[in-house]
Amino acid sequence: MVHIFFQGGSVFSPATVMSKQKAQEQAVSLGLELGCLSLDPEQLLICLRQKSAESINAAQTKLLAVSGPLQAWSPVVDGVVVREQPSAALRSGRFHSVPLMLGSSAEDGLISRAKNIKNFEQLQGRADSKTAFYEALSNSLGGDDANMFVKEAATWFYSLQHSPTPSGYSVFSRALENATRDLFITCPSVEMASFWASSTRSAVYMYHLPQDMVHTSVDSSSPLDVQYVFGLPHVPELQQLFTSTERTLSRQIMSYIANFIKSGNPNLPLSVSGASFSELLPPWPQFLPHPNGQNYKELSPTLSNHKSLQANECSFWSQYVPVLSSSTGKFLSTNSDGENKPSESPKPEPLPDFSSLVTQTKPKPEKDAYS
Repeated sequence: MVHIFFQGGSVFSPATVMSKQKAQEQAVSLGLELGCLSLDPEQLLICLRQKSAESINAAQTKLLAVSGPLQAWSPVVDGVVVREQPSAALRSGRFHSVPLMLGSSAEDGLISRAKNIKNFEQLQGRADSKTAFYEALSNSLGGDDANMFVKEAATWFYSLQHSPTPSGYSVFSRALENATRDLFITCPSVEMASFWASSTRSAVYMYHLPQDMVHTSVDSSSPLDVQYVFGLPHVPELQQLFTSTERTLSRQIMSYIANFIKSGNPNLPLSVSGASFSELLPPWPQFLPHPNGQNYKELSPTLSNHKSLQANECSFWSQYVPVLSSSTGKFLSTNSDGENKPSESPKPEPLPDFSSLVTQTKPKPEKDAYS
């Protein structure tokens, strides 16, 4: 029997697929960054093929920092290989009802690669006293339609009005990561869990690796939940990078996953490497499609259960933003850059302080956020 296991997102993410036109536009942007100035597709391809993988990756990383996560690459809906939006295919009912496990991590986020850019400070100094990271946020959170009202709402909701001072860098970086992570990964995962549980009546299990678990000595070449699942803490060459508690947690997570792969239920006993942890593992409740049943397992040493992952943030993206986009469309006009900006709309009234609703995380040290 087939069982599905997702990590770090779902088909409901805005970054799951992209249009052919969007892919062509990004190819031109990447080419310009690498000195390939021709707009002819064949000539552009010839030029790009002459560039090294390292230079292409560096150029793409810079574009992510300047233009935001929507500059990332995704499969193209070409009508041949990818015939339609995967989310549309699901909503049409073309799927098999099988058990699903999915999850996310606090360190998930398409903006993370932007931190590898050296001399990032050269990109600051904007006239409105906001850092280039604000422009990256502005260029991504409005979506493909670049709705200015959505950008301003997201700016307010995630409290991103920071001046580009050294003391504000890490706070600003973290807030931007939170916004992009919720929009592109965490909330689409919750949406997928809810859809699958209500539409297929199959068992759904969800997890989340919290913020306080990602601050370890481990090199974040991949999200920590991925490292735990695939047993990196037990690789002889890497064991010294993990504590004994982390190695135990990894084996427990591997036991959960092995149980699920075999039976469709992470709670059913299964021996792993000659030792069974199942009788020692806290029960993992199913995710149910109603507010009081949106259970998820926290991947931390206590393996505790929680409800309603990022509920307020996901409500902002799934409920408020679509209504805002729909209701403000008539106030938008397209400028010469193709961006939708307000035409003749009044300035909104000052919003009350709902900052307590947004999940707050501890800011990273500046060296962690920008090195």
